[in-house]
Amino acid sequence: MLPSALPWLARPGLAGGIDKDGSRAAELLGLGFGSVEFGSVTVHPVAGSNPGLAALLARLNRLDRSDPQRSAIGIGLGQPPDATAESLAEEWQAGLAAAGPIADYVSLNLSAKANQRFLAPADRASLTAALRRLAASRDRLAATGRRLPLAVKMPLGDAASLLDTLTECAFDQLTVVRPDSSTGWSGLAGLTDGPNRPALVVVGGIRSAADVAAARSAGASGLQVHRLFAEHGATCLARLA
Repeated sequence: MLPSALPWLARPGLAGGIDKDGSRAAELLGLGFGSVEFGSVTVHPVAGSNPGLAALLARLNRLDRSDPQRSAIGIGLGQPPDATAESLAEEWQAGLAAAGPIADYVSLNLSAKANQRFLAPADRASLTAALRRLAASRDRLAATGRRLPLAVKMPLGDAASLLDTLTECAFDQLTVVRPDSSTGWSGLAGLTDGPNRPALVVVGGIRSAADVAAARSAGASGLQVHRLFAEHGATCLARLA
């Protein structure tokens, strides 16, 4: 079922990694995707990696956002190279506070190779604590304005281990990343079972309308594409219709 708070999941979304600095924002937001995820970025610039959150937000803030048909804006938050499991929450909290006035949702990127280390069992307690702290920050911000949806993006194989924590913290979206060579959908089993689970969004191995239908039949509320857009540009949407 499509969560009413996340209406952009009705259409395919564009995954993060295509535009990290917002330089293509006007173009990408007008193509017809349900959402466009910018980044991932860190709060402060990282040379050779990303220009930092402030630079991205400055570009997004200059856009005309009055068009009701425009794509939703997602902002992916990464972690700096020197991040530790104990510093996760501070980076994410700073990113949430800065991105909140502009983003339609914020996504925590644990799928990048540099960030997958935080999924190791040795860091699980620190990661869980960081997710809880971020959820508390979201709730405090919501008390003074709107509630900003939160997503976590991670490899499919690790998703089940965090599902209960994400549900407890009322995360809105779980984005699972599959290899582009994936064909079956059995790996999604169980990720939507139970009450109040986050909406499941799938990235990877989606190249046709049949894939879209299969993903939704397997329990996905939404999907995002990356390689398909990199190869075919905006015409990829016609392939998914």
